[in-house]
Parts: sequence; structure tokens; C-alpha cells
Amino acid sequence: MLFMGFFIIIMAILWIFVTEIMFVSDFKWYTGQTYASYLASNPEFAEIYIITKKLIGFILLGNGILIIYITQKVYRQGEKWAWYALLVGGIINWGTFIIYKIYIGYLGGSMITFVFGALLLILGLAFPAKEILKRK
Repeated sequence: MLFMGFFIIIMAILWIFVTEIMFVSDFKWYTGQTYASYLASNPEFAEIYIITKKLIGFILLGNGILIIYITQKVYRQGEKWAWYALLVGGIINWGTFIIYKIYIGYLGGSMITFVFGALLLILGLAFPAKEILKRK
């Protein structure tokens, strides 16, 4: 789970600082236009697209920090609520991204990132599940 937290933080930093590079393919796939041509014709809407992606990056940064905190402080002690919190948070996090990619029909390279994150979640929760969930 700790590795997944660091993975999310790295992904968030990329979303915040190299947004235009990361989401050009998504934009073209979803709108049918290149980002550059859309930016020239509708600069305010193109900027809103980038701003929302940066905001998602900040949300991810918070998620990554929270996952690392929970993993280091509580999850290691085997607290049940931490296991469930990471489960629900992970499903919301990775599930939303995967459903978004399926919805827009873009199953390209960035989808691998989200599937990898979901696999980290599954592995991080599956190995200690029996030990944590049997405690009272």
C-alpha cells in the first residue's frame, strides 16, 4: 500500500506540472480536435479543461499523502477501519479513472497507469486481508 501511495503522489505531481503534455491525447480522443486548434478557437474553455485536470492532480496528491499516512500509522497495526478506508478510497480513486477512460472510449497508454494502480490496490489489500479482518 505504501508503494501505491508513492505511485499516486508521483502521478499527481505529473498531473499538476505537465498537464498539457499528459492530456493532449485524451482531449483529442474525446473532442476529435487537437488541443492546440481548440485552444486557438476557444482559449477560455481549453484553459478550463487544463485547470480541472490540475485540480484533480491536487486531489490525487492529497489522496497519496493520506494513503501513506494511513499505511504508516494505522494499517501496520492491523486496524480494520484502515483496511476498509483504503478499500473504499481505492475503489473510488481507480474505479473512477478506469470508468472515465472506458466512457470516453480511450483505452490507450494512460489506461495502463490506472490499471497498474488498481493492481497495486488489490495486492496491497489482499495479502494482509485475512490477518486484519479476522481481528476483533
